[in-house]
Amino acid sequence: MKVYDENILKDGQKLVIRNAQENDGQGLIDLLQTVDSETRFLAREPGEFNFTLEQEREFIKSTMNADNNQLLVGEIDDIIVANCSVGIVSNNKRYLHRAAMGISVRKKYWNKGIGKILMNECIKWCKEKGVEQLELEVVTQNTRAISMYENLGFEKYGTKKNALKYNDGTYADEYYMILFIE
Repeated sequence: MKVYDENILKDGQKLVIRNAQENDGQGLIDLLQTVDSETRFLAREPGEFNFTLEQEREFIKSTMNADNNQLLVGEIDDIIVANCSVGIVSNNKRYLHRAAMGISVRKKYWNKGIGKILMNECIKWCKEKGVEQLELEVVTQNTRAISMYENLGFEKYGTKKNALKYNDGTYADEYYMILFIE
């Protein structure tokens, strides 16, 4: 297990950033099921994430053995409170300069700097892999995340109208954002 960083957060808690391991399956399932019910800014409706423990372990295992993506977890007191994944968009040569990423943090741990710490690890991974641009999509109403991304150097390059359709019939737009890595 590669530990990337140990950080002391603003409130004094210790955050460990590390690669996900097979035995993190249940912790990641718990995280994803929790965050899906805490915000409308993610891609799934509450309860829609339905991986079995075995499926989640297989997914983690596939990321552990891959050179073109990385799955990180943020852990406080042995509880997974956040995750971040980053990967090359496609193995076609014309796309090898691009990576995409996603991130989620339990609401209880918002505003502690965890997202920024994870994002910086993704950016560092991109630099090590020779990635030239890191891409993400974010719901336009997610102003806190947008502010963090902009502070990290991401820029908006377009808007996807009605990108998400909620169970109640309403829609949300998404910004397409890119960080050009030097």
